[in-house]
Amino acid sequence: MITALVHRIRTQCGAELNTFRSQVHALARQDIGSGGLDAAATTMARRPCLATPGVSVDIVGFTCPRSSDGAPSVRVAVSMSLQPGRMASAVHWEEAHAWAGAVAGGEWVAAEYVGSQEGPDGKIFHYALKNAEDPYAVPEYSAVPEYSADYSAVL
Repeated sequence: MITALVHRIRTQCGAELNTFRSQVHALARQDIGSGGLDAAATTMARRPCLATPGVSVDIVGFTCPRSSDGAPSVRVAVSMSLQPGRMASAVHWEEAHAWAGAVAGGEWVAAEYVGSQEGPDGKIFHYALKNAEDPYAVPEYSAVPEYSADYSAVL
């Protein structure tokens, strides 16, 4: 299901994804940490959920301070918000993985799931964008561990 959704997202939102990726690439080139910016963020326009009516998707791309090798950590948060009256038990939360996978492209070969948290009207999923030179393998999306990280200030 996720692969089909990634393809559908890329087909329907290709121009927006390219613009968003360009904005995130520009953030990654900023002087983050050690005397520069603490972090930088950009957003993609709110979109309706493709798999579940009554749910909207917000995507935020942001950078964290540079790692020891000098490269900034590039992250994506995918927020899925339920409209009033929508039941959380009927939502296909996996769509967040598809949106993050669709964002990964160009120099980023994958979006690694790093955690999620529940918000007042849905869930926020967090991903690290990985490039081909990253020293460790990116796990498949088949098993999604429970983890809570607080990037809500970015959203």
